[in-house]
Amino acid sequence: MTKAPTPDSADGPVDLPPRPDPQTGEPFPPHGLSYFGGEQRPHYADPGRETRLSHKPAPPPDKGPVLAWHRESRKGKFTSIVVGFVIMLVIVAAISLFHGDGFGAFTAWPMWIIIVVGTFLTSSPFTYLTYAAGADWLLVERSRWGIKKRIWLDLYKLTKIDASYGGTTFHLWLYNKGGGFSRSTQELQLDRRIWDLVYNGILHSVASGAQVSNQAIGILQLDKTPALKIRNSEHRER
Repeated sequence: MTKAPTPDSADGPVDLPPRPDPQTGEPFPPHGLSYFGGEQRPHYADPGRETRLSHKPAPPPDKGPVLAWHRESRKGKFTSIVVGFVIMLVIVAAISLFHGDGFGAFTAWPMWIIIVVGTFLTSSPFTYLTYAAGADWLLVERSRWGIKKRIWLDLYKLTKIDASYGGTTFHLWLYNKGGGFSRSTQELQLDRRIWDLVYNGILHSVASGAQVSNQAIGILQLDKTPALKIRNSEHRER
């Protein structure tokens, strides 16, 4: 198993966590930095996630097995719909009270159309997203009305990495030579094992010369890892 190069620095040799074997997934990467989920319950104890193996996605062509995956269950989706509905009720009530109408807004039938549409848009009741990762790949699969569409990336061949603030979370852009996609960190951290696999791929890609924005360096705390030192050392040698 190969490791990232270990150039000497002022602080001594630097190294990255090893890249897991594509077939066995061993050794599994350590916890990645910039994890915002706190100490969550174990993945198998999450009541809002799918556990039926019939929903487990297949790996991309010629890639190793799925090591971690997350898909919202029907129960989880129902909870999302209820939460979205409650949020819409609170918003409408707040606006109505602000205008001094009490709860009069709820007596107007067009307002209920807005509430239903708002709930539909925020919860996407007929769309399920599945996130899966192997030793060296990340896949996102969307299922809507039974029609599936998927996109995947090679985590150790990333060419560009960017990140930005967006609402209550951060958004991450990951690119290979053939294209890329953007997902929020909240989505990629639904299962910490997925994030650990993704983060290790990011570290190795950066060390290998992937373009990374200053904002991504800050959000992903890459300056606290050896990845940038390895890349800069290689550039100096060239």
